[in-house]
Amino acid sequence: MPKRNLAWILVVALIALLFWRMPQTIADRDELTTHFAPMLDARAQILKRSAEPIDDARLTQAAAAAGIDAMIRALGDPYALYFDREAFREFRKQTEGVFGGIGVDVQAVPEGLRVLGRVRGSPAERAGLMPGDVILSIDDYRAAELGLVDGVNRLSGTPGTPVRLSVRRVDGRVGDLQLVRDIIQINPVRGWSRRHSGGWRFWLDEPRRIAYVRIIKFMPNVVRQLDAVIEPLLERGLSALVLDLRENTGGLLRTAIEVADRFLDRGIIVATRGPRAEAREWFAQPEDTYPPIRVVVLVNRTTASAAEIVAGALQDHRRALIVGERTYGKGSVQELISLQDQQTAIKITTGFYFLPSGRCLQKRAGASAEDEWGVEPATKIELTERQRQQWLDAWNLGMIEPIEDDAATSQPIDEGVPHSPSDDALLEALLATDPQLAAAIELLRQPDAAASTRPSMAERSPGGTDRSASGLRPPS
Repeated sequence: MPKRNLAWILVVALIALLFWRMPQTIADRDELTTHFAPMLDARAQILKRSAEPIDDARLTQAAAAAGIDAMIRALGDPYALYFDREAFREFRKQTEGVFGGIGVDVQAVPEGLRVLGRVRGSPAERAGLMPGDVILSIDDYRAAELGLVDGVNRLSGTPGTPVRLSVRRVDGRVGDLQLVRDIIQINPVRGWSRRHSGGWRFWLDEPRRIAYVRIIKFMPNVVRQLDAVIEPLLERGLSALVLDLRENTGGLLRTAIEVADRFLDRGIIVATRGPRAEAREWFAQPEDTYPPIRVVVLVNRTTASAAEIVAGALQDHRRALIVGERTYGKGSVQELISLQDQQTAIKITTGFYFLPSGRCLQKRAGASAEDEWGVEPATKIELTERQRQQWLDAWNLGMIEPIEDDAATSQPIDEGVPHSPSDDALLEALLATDPQLAAAIELLRQPDAAASTRPSMAERSPGGTDRSASGLRPPS
């Protein structure tokens, strides 16, 4: 066929395609015009009839912002947000700048915020704030009215900025403290109670070499801090571990992958997939993997996001037994998208997290207890709200920093501290309020108890092969 004829055939095909698509394009445009026509009419009527002074630019911006916000809310996505100019400017300031605080662990009490402990060398320690003191107000805001979350947010801020506290001391005296915020390095890896030396107790059953580690948040420094705890314990014969992820609401995906990788030497850890997003997978590597110690992971209804990824990956690879309550079910991936003006933005869910077995973590709106979401423990021990509060109160007592002027140290683990009867008494008191931890210890005292009761991935996957991201099931 002559090349000229072939060219004409291509031109005709292109024209046919354009005419085929044109009706749909016109229909889409007509639908937009139909829905936005009342807003344009309202603007015209305001400009024509209003007796009040009119700022047309302000009207237009308000209409656009309200429209975008309404679209975001209509998605039914609980994590979707619209950032107007002020909100986006504040968000960028928080994510791009360096923020700090005063360096305290606090507990909400009826009078305000009780100090449980201080970061060594922090503004709180330098100002003389002591464990047991109660913060009554923060910059004239009553701490009791702020609550825990807002109170912590008020204590946090840009390094170098001042914050004024009204404090009731342990002896009842009330006074003011002026502190200057600083960059705070928080250790998110902790034991089950503090020692007088400033370190943590990690052994639960030292004769059987069973230890305990709690991760409170998946922050950038978690893996380094975890290694600093686990490696000395391994040198002392660690054979079993309770990894506590209760009350851990998540954090950084990369950190969660790194923590799971410490316990896995091969296989997929997590994958993301969305209808309009590129599928991605993250795999465990053999380097720096811990020896095959037995592991129980504790979870509860507040365990979410990155913490669920770690628990779910270890469960699916039959690397750990999961004990506690069904997790929160936060398995969605959010993306921040700057809009055309570069001064506003939207944050929407673009995909979902999938565990190695193909399960999606996300709890969709309207999901029931029978649906598949979150991480379901192999050994389920549910707490009532009263039991949960008793457990938290007991744990907070264990977190209180002992005060000994000559014993401050930043060591994460007290390698040379011998086991004492007081350790047994403290643990016994804690276990009386924590049936989930008590069950974990008993399971690890049984030699063959640390395998997951869920089917292995080979049993769940067709043909006995691991699923790739292309075979992951979308949430229903």
